[in-house]
Amino acid sequence: MTMRTKLLLVNCIPIVIFAIISLILGLAQLSSNLYDKTEAHLKSTALAALTMYSSRGYGDYSEKADGNIWRGLNFNVSEETSIVDDLKNQTTVDVTIFFGDKAIMTSIIDENGFRCTDLEIENNIKRNTLEKGYQLWCKSIMINGHECQAYVIPIRQESDNSVVGALMASQSIKPFDWAISKYIFTTMITMIVVLVMVFLFILRHIESFTQKFSEVTNKSEHDLLTGLYNKISFEEAAKAGIKDCSTTKEVAILFILDFDDFKHVNDKYGHQIGDEALKGFARILKRAFRSKDVIGRIGGDEFMVFMKEVPTFVGRVDEIAREILRELDNLKVQSATHFSCSIGIGMDFTGTCNFDELYQRADQALYQAKSNGKACFCKKY
Repeated sequence: MTMRTKLLLVNCIPIVIFAIISLILGLAQLSSNLYDKTEAHLKSTALAALTMYSSRGYGDYSEKADGNIWRGLNFNVSEETSIVDDLKNQTTVDVTIFFGDKAIMTSIIDENGFRCTDLEIENNIKRNTLEKGYQLWCKSIMINGHECQAYVIPIRQESDNSVVGALMASQSIKPFDWAISKYIFTTMITMIVVLVMVFLFILRHIESFTQKFSEVTNKSEHDLLTGLYNKISFEEAAKAGIKDCSTTKEVAILFILDFDDFKHVNDKYGHQIGDEALKGFARILKRAFRSKDVIGRIGGDEFMVFMKEVPTFVGRVDEIAREILRELDNLKVQSATHFSCSIGIGMDFTGTCNFDELYQRADQALYQAKSNGKACFCKKY
């Protein structure tokens, strides 16, 4: 694949995905607005119906010997059809009255022209409206074999405000709403297909992407000359290690190694020899320390090493320092020989130091080593 094609894909794929997501969000918002308008319409109708029923008769609802539901002594809810029928004519919304879980009045007419008073109340309405007294918005509910939307409000007794039934305002889902839902579903399927295609494309090229990402990450974390950690990545790793030591109460050790008279090396032998000397110093440090120790080049001629998990290794600190000094003295870069460094070692045996405190100890030890004539090491506890 040519670089032009890769750039085209890299730029086009996010745009395509963004366009699809934007379309879906727009449709979702449209659908949400339609639902909100329907909910408001059904709620207002339900409240209007409840107000009309509340204005008829006085007292509590009760079932009489004839099986009808009365409010007080003068209003037979089971036989009063004008309220539900008038509301349906005015709003095209069906109103159904439940006493308990039994439908006692409705404007819904079956295919034979009879009122559907055999409607069964859904468990969701039982649980939320009849038992808990909540108003309930149903985006999808099956009523008399049709998918509908409904708003349900509780009917309460006048005497003690207890819930005795429910009033449901409902309407069939309109074909237009179904078309919107179908379109949203189709768009979502399209989005999924596009995302799968993008995923397969990435999966196919994941190895090269990962390799390039690793190369970039490695360059950002490591010193280009020596291959050691740079200052930022070293401090991050050292701080994480010190935090672990504070939790486990393990020994933490920080080395600061400063190449002695490095400016003199550059001035006498040239910067190329100086760079090779720094590379040789880095190789010496890698041999002297363990693979799990954190080694970094902090500045031009300054290096640091952090060690943890050293219960049986503390006694070797002096030996390591002497080994570094000996190998650095034996290092030969063309005509340049007998290099040296000053080493400051900060140590914490209590697990209470942070990075700055441990650095201060190592820095004080380094200052002491330089005061002692360089090419030596000192420790600070």
